[in-house]
Parts: sequence; structure tokens; C-alpha cells
Amino acid sequence: MIEVGRLCVKIAGRDAGKEALIVELLDKNFVLIDGNTRRRKTNVDHLELLPKKADIKKGADHAEVEKALKSLGVDVEKKTPARTKKVVETKAKEKTKPIKTKKK
Repeated sequence: MIEVGRLCVKIAGRDAGKEALIVELLDKNFVLIDGNTRRRKTNVDHLELLPKKADIKKGADHAEVEKALKSLGVDVEKKTPARTKKVVETKAKEKTKPIKTKKK
């Protein structure tokens, strides 16, 4: 029942309760998952396998996984973009603005 494309729910750890697809079988105890979770190696004991299966190839990238999840009727969560240099610079400027005082 553990196969590439199988829909599962993470039941342990930081991503518990989030849906993912099995992207690759690593050995009898570990798989690579991706979806509403972080793409990572996961123990199969930490997954609840569901009866739905998507047609994806082994090692599919995140865009393909998102597309497959949508086709299965799973809502895909938008991941927050990484903090870019521009965001960091903007935050730094906000902190260094001079304090305005009232003139007497």
C-alpha cells in the first residue's frame, strides 16, 4: 500500500495533520513526502495512508505535487516566501527612522 503518489496525512511532528504525497520510497521504513508539509524524509509510522492515489512520477518536484493534490481535491496551502534581502533591508530601514518630536 506504500507507493509513489499515495495520499497521506502526517500524524506526528511539526507538520501533523497536513496532507502530503509520497514522492519516493527510500527503504522499508522511510519515504520522501511533499505537499502541504515540508519536503522531507519521513518514517512511515508517522503517516496515515489514505485510499486516494495521484499519478506522479518518482521524485516529482513541488509544482507537480501541488497540481496532483488539487486533482485529488485537497486544498493546497500557500507557503510563505523566504525572507529576501529586500524584505530584510526594508525592516532595517523602519527600525532606523529618526523619531519625530514636537517643536516647542
